[in-house]
Amino acid sequence: MRKNILLSIAVTGTLAISSCSGFLNVDNLGKSTIESFFSDIDGMKAAGVGLHKTILNFYDGSYLRFGDIGGDTQNALRVASDEALLRMYDFDYYAEDNGGFPYTIWKNGYAIATNANNILYYGQKLLDKYPEYESEIKTHFGYAYFARALAIFDLCNCYAMPYGSTADASHPGVVAIDYIPGFDDKLSRHTMKECYDRVIKDLNSSLKCFGNDDLTNPNYISGLACEALLARVYLYMGDYANAAKYSSIVMDKVPLAKHDEYVGMFRKAQENPGEGIFRLNTYDNGTSMRSLYNPTGNQKLEPALEFMAKFDENDVRRELFTFVGEKEDGEQYAGKQFTTVCKYLPVKTGVSDEKNRRSDFFVIRVSEMYLIHAEALCNGQPQDLSAAAKDIKELRARALGTVPDKIALRYTTAKELDLIIQEERTKELCFEGHRFMDIKRRMENVTRPKSTTSNRKSLTWPDIHYALPICQLELQANDYMVQNEGYTGRKTIGE
Repeated sequence: MRKNILLSIAVTGTLAISSCSGFLNVDNLGKSTIESFFSDIDGMKAAGVGLHKTILNFYDGSYLRFGDIGGDTQNALRVASDEALLRMYDFDYYAEDNGGFPYTIWKNGYAIATNANNILYYGQKLLDKYPEYESEIKTHFGYAYFARALAIFDLCNCYAMPYGSTADASHPGVVAIDYIPGFDDKLSRHTMKECYDRVIKDLNSSLKCFGNDDLTNPNYISGLACEALLARVYLYMGDYANAAKYSSIVMDKVPLAKHDEYVGMFRKAQENPGEGIFRLNTYDNGTSMRSLYNPTGNQKLEPALEFMAKFDENDVRRELFTFVGEKEDGEQYAGKQFTTVCKYLPVKTGVSDEKNRRSDFFVIRVSEMYLIHAEALCNGQPQDLSAAAKDIKELRARALGTVPDKIALRYTTAKELDLIIQEERTKELCFEGHRFMDIKRRMENVTRPKSTTSNRKSLTWPDIHYALPICQLELQANDYMVQNEGYTGRKTIGE
């Protein structure tokens, strides 16, 4: 009997919060075990916590760094960086790597999807048994629908060419799985259109569970988070009308962080949650993102000099490129300045991270909605360049500590304004997992600055490296899995 890899995630994923089973060790875990786990409302609550942690593992594991390191805004410190990070940086991917990147993104992404599928399947049985918990269970359903949509969307960003690379989006996406597979199921890749249809359907299902609620805590999924993710998805599709619609809804309900709050929403998340729509609670734990940029440890990445030079001297965002050591960091670092990314700060020794330098990752924040809204109005039909420019002026004014009326944008055409929007997007969302994804969705070339330490200075669209290879282990386990064109280990159905 064939044990396909996606099934192994489905079996182990729900129990990840209590099991240390290896990825492929599925014999000791059966359906009855999962059913017993979901036998009461406490099991559902625990599964909800586990689902949150799988999302955190996905973003912290490789997804966030992949979204930026493939772009043009940072350098890898080749002496300090590990082999996996350098291969990511150099676009050195190969399917035979079954133990690390890019396998990790696939594994962790499907851990989210399958945890969500288990919550939806067994949660319905629980609802039938305990109808008095309908409201609470449906909240978990809403979270599961959102999480599955997020996972499928992000996996498409990694393992498929962008939505618009074929006219009808008929090229391969990923496996948009919406059920618990059996051992003998043959799981094939869906088209990008089918994947995005699943994502949109799930987000609308999640929205029905939450209703048109207001944001109360960005560490939890809300109806507003669903609308924000819909705005992002529609932008990636080139559906500018819906991207403008949903981003506008969010912008009307959640204000931008103020100038004097901006740095603090990254450095002190507990005291200043800022403009987050959905951010990942790190549970006061250390994260791998911190280690990448930690100047008091083995720093592996730093912002490119050419990129930092694009910011005005009085731009508050520049402060997030300078780390000043304090006594709690160690006597040798006190008072010293380091160039790094301060969106993910190291923990102070002897000081509770809960109160100081907690890194809760932003998945979605309001500034992105302004950028989506601007891009949609600039490129949609009909165009509204004035309104698009207004969005960018709001962001620049906040960054410079002034008012929008004092911001001047020099453009005469939609193309010129679009370039301004993309520059602002790059600066505002830098090191939050967006840059390479933006280059890719727009089907542009990667052109790195002269100072880059990468062995590959550029990537010309549509190079095969815009999409990651499907790992060889998955190909061997599933006869219906098809490799991306150009990579070794390519298979076709029936081979």
